[in-house]
Amino acid sequence: MSTVSKKTAIRCINNLPWNFKTDSQIDYYPLAITSYPAICNEELCTVGYDHAMITWATPKRLADTTICFGDTPERLTKYTVNQNTQYHWVEIHGLKSSARYWYRVECKEAQGPLNSFTTLPKPEGRHLFSYAIFSDTHIASTNPAQDINEIYFGKLVEYSSSLLVQCIQDSKRRNIDLAVLTGDLTDSANKQQYLELRNQILPCFGDTPHLLCIGNHDKYTKDSGIGEQGFLDYVSNREKTCANYVFRDYQFILVDSCRENNNWGYIDQNQLQWTKNILQNEGKPSYLFLHHPCNGPDLWFGVKNHIELKKTIRPFSCVQGVFCGHIHRNKVTANRFMTGNLPYVEVPATVQFPCAYAVVQVFENGFVYNSYKVSRLDLSEMSRGRFILKNGGNAIFTWYGLGGIGDRCFSYSNGRLFRPARFELSVTLEHQRAVEFYQRVQSVDGASLTCSDNINNLKVVLGHHDLHLSAVQSYRDKFSRFNINATISKEGNYDVPQQTKLRVR
Repeated sequence: MSTVSKKTAIRCINNLPWNFKTDSQIDYYPLAITSYPAICNEELCTVGYDHAMITWATPKRLADTTICFGDTPERLTKYTVNQNTQYHWVEIHGLKSSARYWYRVECKEAQGPLNSFTTLPKPEGRHLFSYAIFSDTHIASTNPAQDINEIYFGKLVEYSSSLLVQCIQDSKRRNIDLAVLTGDLTDSANKQQYLELRNQILPCFGDTPHLLCIGNHDKYTKDSGIGEQGFLDYVSNREKTCANYVFRDYQFILVDSCRENNNWGYIDQNQLQWTKNILQNEGKPSYLFLHHPCNGPDLWFGVKNHIELKKTIRPFSCVQGVFCGHIHRNKVTANRFMTGNLPYVEVPATVQFPCAYAVVQVFENGFVYNSYKVSRLDLSEMSRGRFILKNGGNAIFTWYGLGGIGDRCFSYSNGRLFRPARFELSVTLEHQRAVEFYQRVQSVDGASLTCSDNINNLKVVLGHHDLHLSAVQSYRDKFSRFNINATISKEGNYDVPQQTKLRVR
């Protein structure tokens, strides 16, 4: 039975009224990519229980945005949703939950590989409400902090306001009921930054309520910063940096993990006791928000007393998720020893690749989390391209910032955490050989190009698959056609992609 519903809709957010020049970042791609019509940086950004989002670029080439999509690889329907752009964005709606789909993107003389994905399981019960999460917005109209992220790693402080405004507008199109910002609202806690945030940016939420966490940059008192007093006086509308709000019978607990002029996180004993009292006395389903990570590999510059925090929340099954920012990337972890499958979620920065935000859809028996790139794909690609190591660094930066598919989307229901995984089939070659092989594959099949972690090489991507078996079957098919050995890399539940080299004899 077909899982492509009659209500399936292919949409393109590129139809939004963007104000940017389409040649704003073409120099960030290697010459070998821009010298030939190529599909570049093709990414399945997120998968929900009823939709999926795919982006790619065609450097130095204006092309139509076309996707072939269906529930079997032999039966794909072609859709063209936009014309004459270098930045391509497709959203597919009306899908079935826990169902498998196939797709291939096309642009003029080029076509991408055949890919597959499986939608997330939908939590049981009614949909109650949705809320967006934004992090590390670093508004910097004056006196930017000039930190390492800005100098070396693609932090777009000069576009910080535009990126946050666009993220807000994008999220409101997704019918959110609430928004939470998890700190580093400003870049250096300058008074003008707080005023810009209050007077020009936060009003973009309109009648959508928004809750604010404080970040370490918001506590800067160095270099003309006014610290947390600016946060309290100008934007938070409250007397303390920590707070608890009830929204539709759910608790949103905002914890202050920051100290003045200190990039490390710490939660004092008073706040830990305050958090415990709220969870113990109220018993409502609760989401916890703070700026610093408190679980997983990002404890460097994270919460120093993270074990105490986890001990505080461990007895309370009402805690549904813990959300933070600070590290500027998509990452999801769990601590089964202390808190079971409870997800600890790092939300990406709006101001740095992938320039994204998240939406949580809350159901009676769980929630679904999805991270979305901002619709200003030109700026997302610009940030990716500004990594100091250039071509080789783009691959590392992408892996780190974008994360795996299981870091960008997941379903949490009745204490069970479902994170999808994905398997990439690719060949890494020297630039010229990669282009030649890409052209050869294009004549009989599809492929895309992206940077390798070696500056002298390019990666030819031959497919992304939701099952390892499908990747192996595709590998054998490619070998029989092209007589070349490839690599299968797993993303999703691993910090470093696992690679398997298969050799057909």
